Amino acid sequence: MVNASPETSREWDVVIIGTGIGGATIGRRLAACGLRVLFLEKGKRVGTGPRRAELRTAETLLAYGWWPNELSQQRPDGKCERFFAPLGCAVGGSSVHYAAALERMAASDFESLDLPQGRASAWPVTFKEFEQFYAAAESLYGVDRATVELGAPPLSEWDLALLDIMRRNGLRPERLNVAMRYDENCIECLGRVCPRGCKADARTACLEPALREAHCGMLEQCEVQSLEADRRGVRAVRARYRDQSIELRARVYVLAAGAYQSPKILLRSRSAQWPRGLANGSDQVGRNLMFHGGHLYGAWARRRLNRNARQKKSLSVRDFYLYEGRRLGYVQSMGLDAGRGDVAAYLKDRLRRRGVRNELLLRVLVKVPAELGALVLGDAGVLAAMTEDDPHPENRVILDPAEPDGARFTYTISEDLRRRADELYTLFARHIKPWRLLRLTPELEMNYGHPCGTCRFGDDPATSVLNRDCRTHDLDNLYVVDASFMPRSGAVNPSLTIAANAMRVAPLIAAKLARTPPASEAAANGAGAGTEETSSGS
Repeated sequence: MVNASPETSREWDVVIIGTGIGGATIGRRLAACGLRVLFLEKGKRVGTGPRRAELRTAETLLAYGWWPNELSQQRPDGKCERFFAPLGCAVGGSSVHYAAALERMAASDFESLDLPQGRASAWPVTFKEFEQFYAAAESLYGVDRATVELGAPPLSEWDLALLDIMRRNGLRPERLNVAMRYDENCIECLGRVCPRGCKADARTACLEPALREAHCGMLEQCEVQSLEADRRGVRAVRARYRDQSIELRARVYVLAAGAYQSPKILLRSRSAQWPRGLANGSDQVGRNLMFHGGHLYGAWARRRLNRNARQKKSLSVRDFYLYEGRRLGYVQSMGLDAGRGDVAAYLKDRLRRRGVRNELLLRVLVKVPAELGALVLGDAGVLAAMTEDDPHPENRVILDPAEPDGARFTYTISEDLRRRADELYTLFARHIKPWRLLRLTPELEMNYGHPCGTCRFGDDPATSVLNRDCRTHDLDNLYVVDASFMPRSGAVNPSLTIAANAMRVAPLIAAKLARTPPASEAAANGAGAGTEETSSGS
């Protein structure tokens, strides 16, 4: 092992793997407690760049902050689809690219659920317990619910007309809660890095403030390979940093690498003590992978309306979230128009997933359909519908020795999910008449940027990986705070729930560390040392 920087030789209180919403949020809270925190990030700091759809190679994806390795999906028919998912790989994780919609899950999402494959347990934490952390996360990320309810910033003519027609038809649309400042120069950076910092992401809201603390540090372009552990706890992180192998040690370790990568790190960390992977005594690590199922809708008014406004990602509809006992889902503004470039990018993505990789051929194949699509959809506003996915143990992340840097998973779309998504479309179309509604995505689309559930928390160690504190049942000093912890996916972007959970777990870790002295301090006290201890990490 090589000490590649001063960070590798320090004694840390907490090492956090991943700097997305979960890792950065918990890191900021722990740093504020005076703890010595080290962040590890596979990517690097990135600025604004081309759209993800325009990037073709692993090198260019990584250069602009996107995950550089293809995912491999094993389908029920035995075929394998390979594709680049909309996942971030940068300081700040996926959040530097996100559209910043921060919405709360519903109270019903925290309850138990009867499914065809068995009963989904309730969250070990109630919605009422969780509410205070939702409020804290909204404050941290600058989501002002009161300002939004008062109607600031103003809506476009198109949005106001849609709002009116939905209310006339009995719906209760709301303003979307978005973590953006919307000052006079805001260009609403949806799906790309914000160059001005008016979009609050994990980097600007949490990571940069944490790193201003003298006792915190970060290693960029540091890829964690495995965790070294005995039966009681993790003893070290093994990683590659600047082409060197390093080991990092701390009192507590926090996994926040995302619901694809966190279980992979655990499964790779096999040993004589952990033959099925670290913290995997229940054989639940990687299982219960969930996404959000959904469609893109095009909506047309009866006359041409202006869609220009300060806030384009503006409206949300929860009326069908839980409708007559059915979990149908949620509809929100996309903030995008169906232009030729967007149509072409979507068609290319679908063809690539079907195995077409020749870029010249792709351009030829999509040119005419994209032109026709833009012509037909030119006056449409685009809405996104999301339906809750359900946990199923056979939907899982698995290791593939042939692709150590990629992520392979098995996943089957349930017929119940398809039916609920279809019902949501039918009801929503009925409730915006006389406006027209068309599904722009004929097939149910899974949102591969919203993976969750692969290290879920629960009270029963036999059916979960983590306890209610998001500490692994099997190891005393290992926590997971990304979307892996979620027992249910809900029907909204998981970012706010991840942030709220990190806010909840941070003081639990701080209290635990306050009760347990550092190993060096304990050793010095045990030896009767008479000199004051000095730590290079203080």
